[in-house]
Parts: sequence; structure tokens; C-alpha cells
Amino acid sequence: MERRGFLKATCALCGIAVIPGVLDGCKKTASKKDVNFTIDMTNSAYTALQTVGGSATSNGVLIMRVDTSTFSAVASSCTHEGCAVGYQSSSKQVVCPCHGGRFDTGGSVVSGPPKTALQKFNVTQSGNTLSITS
Repeated sequence: MERRGFLKATCALCGIAVIPGVLDGCKKTASKKDVNFTIDMTNSAYTALQTVGGSATSNGVLIMRVDTSTFSAVASSCTHEGCAVGYQSSSKQVVCPCHGGRFDTGGSVVSGPPKTALQKFNVTQSGNTLSITS
């Protein structure tokens, strides 16, 4: 075999070996996580939750105040590539700034590259305390 033919064959085999890893690079698998924590909305880190449209992140969970009596909580990492998501109160959607993925406040995919919903968590309120559980 000529040197040129050998190099072409070697490069082709290396390319084939690398392709699956490149294609899987855009697939972010979200593992389900168990959470069980409380937050005090009077704490300065969470005072935004006292206002409709406010949001805060804690323990890998994005907590949103959707209306006067409704809170929602979802995983704070996009299921596409793991970027931190944020709440856009004007559209009542969770938005990923990296590739434009959009989710509703329950974590379901609305549009964009993500194919998998964000994990949703239970939120219960007792006075100024919110309990977030799996």
C-alpha cells in the first residue's frame, strides 16, 4: 500500500470513530434529581418571589411566582446542553439563553432545540416559606 493510500484510510477510520461523539455532543440527558428544601421569601436572596413575575434559583431549581397564588419550580439547567435557564415573566416562559429553547412554567418544551422537558418540582407555601420537593 502506498503511503498516501495508508494515510487516507487511517484518517477515514479516525473520522468514523469520532462522529458518534460529535453527534451526541448536542444531546444533554437530564437525570432526575430528588430535592427537599425550604426557602424563606423574606431572605434577601428570595425577595423577588414576593412579587408576581419574580424568580429565584436555589439548589439547581428555578422557582417562579406565576401569579398571586401560584408558584412553579423546574430544574434550572436546560435539557439541551445544560445552560442555566431563566424566567421571562412577560411571556410566562422559561428561556434558555444559549440556543433559544423555551419551556412553559411546568417545564414542557414550547420551542427550540430542547426535545426533553425540564423536571418539575412541587411547591407548597406556608406564610413566607416555600417548600420545594420532588
